[in-house]
Amino acid sequence: MNRILKSIILFCLATSAIYAQTAPAPQVRFKTNIGDIDVTLQPASAPLTVANFLNYVNKGAYANSIFHRSVPGFVIQGGGFYLVAGAPTAIAEDPAVTNEFKISNTRGTLSMARLGGQVNSATNQWFFNLADNSSNLDGVDGGFTVFGKVATSASLTIMDRIAGLPIQNLGAPLDTVPYAGASYVVVNNILYIPQSSAAAVQSAASFASSTGGVSPGEFLVLYGQNLGPATLATLTLDSTGKVNTYLAGTRVLFNGTAAPMVYTSSGQVSAIVPQNLAGRATVSIVIEYLGVQSAGITLPVVGSNPAIFTQNSSGKGDSIVIRNDDASLVTTANPAKADDILILYGEGYGDISDGPPDGTIVTGALLPKPLDPVRLLIDGKEYPTLYAGGAGGLVSGVLQVNFKVPTLTPGAHDIQLQVLDRKSSSGVNLQTK
Repeated sequence: MNRILKSIILFCLATSAIYAQTAPAPQVRFKTNIGDIDVTLQPASAPLTVANFLNYVNKGAYANSIFHRSVPGFVIQGGGFYLVAGAPTAIAEDPAVTNEFKISNTRGTLSMARLGGQVNSATNQWFFNLADNSSNLDGVDGGFTVFGKVATSASLTIMDRIAGLPIQNLGAPLDTVPYAGASYVVVNNILYIPQSSAAAVQSAASFASSTGGVSPGEFLVLYGQNLGPATLATLTLDSTGKVNTYLAGTRVLFNGTAAPMVYTSSGQVSAIVPQNLAGRATVSIVIEYLGVQSAGITLPVVGSNPAIFTQNSSGKGDSIVIRNDDASLVTTANPAKADDILILYGEGYGDISDGPPDGTIVTGALLPKPLDPVRLLIDGKEYPTLYAGGAGGLVSGVLQVNFKVPTLTPGAHDIQLQVLDRKSSSGVNLQTK
């Protein structure tokens, strides 16, 4: 296979068109020495405040910081001090943010602290409301801005556990410091939580929704936020020549099995479904970035999900198909003719009866063999295939189908693959003359 074709296919896999998804509210994890507190931020209600908070997070200002105030039944407060050689030291303040009170200060909300009588004086300090404090905080000087809410009952338990610790008086402004044994309650770091959803999982070739199920060996794209690095990172090989399951800090786990990673970025990742899902009814998909895991996404497992790669990386239009004799790409300007031997590329053919481990670059010595027959349809009619299986020189999971072009009228013809009872999407073309 020529280098141009490899580049085309890798381009399709690594730069798939981003389909619009409804972005969930961002979540962060306060990692403390008592336990984790997960918080859902509220940028829709307090955009300036959330941006201000995340600016401190992004520059690591809250790493090794402490909860420096605890008032039982009222609040626990932090963000003002971090430890230097074990001693509390003030965190440098950025310019104050405009007050954005819209959400009531009820139990489990995260709010900005500020100077008494000064409405727009919030900088780096924040507090968790231990109870419903709306009656005394919502009406003070325009109200205290709520910019987050504790996300889980387990996190509320950690919040209450911190509030229940003994208090030490170290002198103002550290006269109500909660103490865990003989140490401060330390916020080791505040980390972004990867977020995606079942509705944000799609085929990497067709961009069809995966809510109906995923199949072993299928290439998936998962959309969301905080899934990986800001800059796109594409697949790499490990020392054995297989595609890495850890890429630029990202892993995608299918029932706990790390999948070969095609690419990763903050807003979308692509991975290859492990073959060990064959025969399972469902799968839980977890995205992990820098050790922080998303909530599990549960989807059905199906026997196959065939799809054809397209030249414009949209799942529609001209297919990626080349001539066997010269490896030239079949296009509108370079159509195929009757009796040409063509090679078509797809994925999602399901379980294999034999083949290499997940993520292996396929060689002629060990080609993945689909357990179930792969059928070729042109304009809805089945035509024979010369070969259907793993694609030599590409990662296991890419399907190669060789066939002879039948006599067809000139123009675009709908081409599909079928495995078991599932067909690839219509709207993918083969151009002929």
